Amino acid sequence: MKRWIGIILIGCLMVGCAREPGVKKQSLQGKNMIQLSTDGTAKTAEIRQSVAEQAVAQIKQRDDIRDAVAVSTDKKLLLAYQVKQMARFRMKQIAKDIQQQLERLFPDHEVTTSGDLKLFWKTDELRGKIEKDRLSERQMNREIDELKRLSEERT
Repeated sequence: MKRWIGIILIGCLMVGCAREPGVKKQSLQGKNMIQLSTDGTAKTAEIRQSVAEQAVAQIKQRDDIRDAVAVSTDKKLLLAYQVKQMARFRMKQIAKDIQQQLERLFPDHEVTTSGDLKLFWKTDELRGKIEKDRLSERQMNREIDELKRLSEERT
């Protein structure tokens, strides 16, 4: 009888520990909380999003950036990024470097960048809307302006 209880307890312990890798991926300490497409841009509006694709590719090459997502129109580019944990000490310098790099690459676009997690989520949500609903240029500009205003406000 004691042997059966021991076997059952060991079985329960093994089943309880089996989910640990899945939980770790969801935690703030895990690699990434949001799973994006491979290039971090909207897929259906590929013609309009070519600038966003180029911007994300350039920013993801940096060692201090974990993930990036971008949305663009003819004249505006919105890029949000996540900085790796230990690089957060240099957050202001990273933000300045990214802004300058994108302004050099896309001089004809109004560039807005942010390392804020909330703006990252909102930009990813906008990218999903573009994929799903095929927003017009006017609607996209309105959404980008709203996110730009959100990035500039202080709490």
